[in-house]
Amino acid sequence: MHAWPAGVSDASQAPPALPSLLIAVLIGSSLLGCGFGGTAAFPAASELPDERRRPDGVAIDPASAPPEPANQADASDSVVTLRTPLGVGLALDVVAEFFKRIIAEDSEALGELLTRDALAIHTGSSGSGQPPSAGLWWEQRFRRLEYGKLAGEPVYRESELQIFRAEDVLATPQHPAIQPETLDDQDIVIRVPIMTARIAADRLLGDELVVWLRRDGPRFKIYRLLEDFQLQ
Repeated sequence: MHAWPAGVSDASQAPPALPSLLIAVLIGSSLLGCGFGGTAAFPAASELPDERRRPDGVAIDPASAPPEPANQADASDSVVTLRTPLGVGLALDVVAEFFKRIIAEDSEALGELLTRDALAIHTGSSGSGQPPSAGLWWEQRFRRLEYGKLAGEPVYRESELQIFRAEDVLATPQHPAIQPETLDDQDIVIRVPIMTARIAADRLLGDELVVWLRRDGPRFKIYRLLEDFQLQ
């Protein structure tokens, strides 16, 4: 055992180092803050509102409505919405379906192929009277004649059809009833030479039928039927 030199106190009597005192003071202050300063103001889950939280709104410029779709436009127009032209094949499908439905004598199904203002125009008439509605005209024909007799007969040949776009009709009018002012730029006119107009003594169709088709949304409908035919 060694004796400490004279004038030097025992190590157990030495004051604590400064860093240790500082740490002790900080810990004590934290405990006092927790004990006397109160708890932090965090709401309990039961105190939260039931409504779904919505994110903060962001102000944006409202989108302007697109222009109405049109069949054609000028190069000077800044913003346009153009319709995609319909193919001729869709018009030919309507013609084929038209003959199927008259052979079936189905007035309701036939009406689905007609526009609301579809007319049947007698091309051999010189009168100035109002042409009948196409739907009513064919209902009368179904009551008077038996179109089921045409089943299995070659009514027309697709290779003989003559197809005219609106610009073709304007250049060479196909019939006086087709007026330029009533022609839409996407209309199609189809001339149908009839192969089987009679069955025995019954005349069922004219020698030629002109089908004037008008666009109706994504398809064509029959707008006018021009035929030299009269009920006897």
